Amino acid sequence: MKLAILSITIGAAAAFAPSASKSTITSLSMSDSVTPAEEEVPVVPTVKPINGWVPDKALPCYGLPGAISPLGFFDPMGFTKDMELGEVKRFREAEIMHGRVAMMAILGYVVGESTPTIAYGMDVHHTIANNQIPEIAVSVMLPFFLVINICEALRANKGWVEPGADTLFTLRESYYPGDLGFDPAGLKPANGKDFANLHTKELSNGRLAMLAAAGMCVQEQVDGQGILQHLGF
Repeated sequence: MKLAILSITIGAAAAFAPSASKSTITSLSMSDSVTPAEEEVPVVPTVKPINGWVPDKALPCYGLPGAISPLGFFDPMGFTKDMELGEVKRFREAEIMHGRVAMMAILGYVVGESTPTIAYGMDVHHTIANNQIPEIAVSVMLPFFLVINICEALRANKGWVEPGADTLFTLRESYYPGDLGFDPAGLKPANGKDFANLHTKELSNGRLAMLAAAGMCVQEQVDGQGILQHLGF
């Protein structure tokens, strides 16, 4: 009897005793225990160097050569500030091409006004350069303009993306502004640093030629005399 009473008492006490600790998995505990997935890091595409140049947004004009001493990078009007790479390349393309045309124009001014011709004979002090183009026969001008159009078409095919709704005035990603692949004398350096140095020299001469051509044009219009006549020849 005593044994029965003892067993009943122990059983009743066990009913109110705290149960053994169990590991219960809840959504909160899972969130604490599970290691969060690593954030995806955007992959920056590798840009293949073009003539040793890799666009760098941290540099002026994405690192294109042309900044020369003593001014260095000179853009007081801020034309290239916050400009996209495509626009910077298009501006550089325009600059280098206008510079080349200006250098040829300077040579044309001097040679055209100082070389004996069939039309003017041996008199080297003939019509100034500004007035020579209107005097050229149409039969000569048409082939001249045809050659210019062919050259421009080849340049567009080399460096420009086919025009469309989103690609108007867009240069190819693999095209270096001004590098048309025309180098019959083999002067293009293979080293990127040397190429940048040579390209900077060309830009410097082209910029000077653009200013000089504008000055020659205005000077001849002012007094009607040729360039060499201003120099005493």
